[in-house]
Amino acid sequence: MNLFIKSLILSSIFLVSCSGEKQTETEDIHDHDYFDVNENQKALAGIVIGRPEMRVIGRRLSCSGMVDVPPESRANISAPLGGFVRKAPHYEGAKVKKGEVLIGLVHPDYIRLQQDYLEAKSQLDFLEIDLDRQKTLQEGEAASTKRVQEIKSSYRVIQARVKGLEAQLHLIGIDINELEDLKISEMIYLRAPFTGIISMEAVSLGKQVGPEEVLYQMYDPQHMHIELQVFPRDLELIKEGQKIRFKVQGGTNWHQGHIVQIGGAVHPEMRTIRVHAHPDDESIPLRPGTFVTAEIEVESVEVLSLPETAFQIEEGKYFVFITEGTGFRRIPLRVGKHADGFVELKQAIEDDVIVEGAYYLVEVDEDDHDH
Repeated sequence: MNLFIKSLILSSIFLVSCSGEKQTETEDIHDHDYFDVNENQKALAGIVIGRPEMRVIGRRLSCSGMVDVPPESRANISAPLGGFVRKAPHYEGAKVKKGEVLIGLVHPDYIRLQQDYLEAKSQLDFLEIDLDRQKTLQEGEAASTKRVQEIKSSYRVIQARVKGLEAQLHLIGIDINELEDLKISEMIYLRAPFTGIISMEAVSLGKQVGPEEVLYQMYDPQHMHIELQVFPRDLELIKEGQKIRFKVQGGTNWHQGHIVQIGGAVHPEMRTIRVHAHPDDESIPLRPGTFVTAEIEVESVEVLSLPETAFQIEEGKYFVFITEGTGFRRIPLRVGKHADGFVELKQAIEDDVIVEGAYYLVEVDEDDHDH
């Protein structure tokens, strides 16, 4: 409502009020809970008349928590054997695909490991040929059993070494097939284990890193969930499938979700139990570690209710405006639960009620008394 319209309402109701004062000066009576408003004033104030309605209102349990992802959807990227950073194309917040290069490292140990593998593989190939030859000679009684056993023992030792070196090379991302073509790689690459977002980076070109250092952290945004902290005394009110609503720290919009799992142990320091919940809309842009405020709908009952806009609250008491004659009378009401913009009524009323616009009646009355 603009200032001009509001002024019209104030002026017109003020005239009525003044006229009423002249008529009742001798009687010394002024009814502060009655407001005489004509149809034009109702329209200008945007007053909407309605009646209490039966509505399902849920009792909600308030709690807090944070956004998280499951263990398989987050990763710490480290160099298995350390090295010097030669390539680092990504930064915090970057989106990467599974298998995409995150960092390139160089170190003499990587070259030495490939050399050791090629030498061991060559020895293994030689021993395999020699073992086959000795077995053939043994069948023709031209070679002793002892000699065959010695070669077999050496073969197994080198075979174990080759397998171990293969595992180490696989760990650092070296392709064995390419290496067997004598393509020794100077640089090894650490790749993204899944498609996701980089949440932390601690690299720079030329930096020497150790195997214990975390170079990148990343997460998969497709599997966000909310970890709520609930006190044990409230645990009997909670069950899987219950609806929740939540909003992130600093946000104004409420989002819907549901409980998926309830933890079984009490946190030793916080003395709370973790409740695992999922948002209903997985496209909501959430970030791991973000704090959230949440409300769990623990019970739902059908009650008589009015919208919050129908009430004037004064010193903790709730008032509504019922129709009376050509105007409205303010009366107190006992109320109960609040939810989704509605308030439960603890007492029944059969009158028509202002459900929108009551605020302007209060403003007019206050301005009237100022005059």
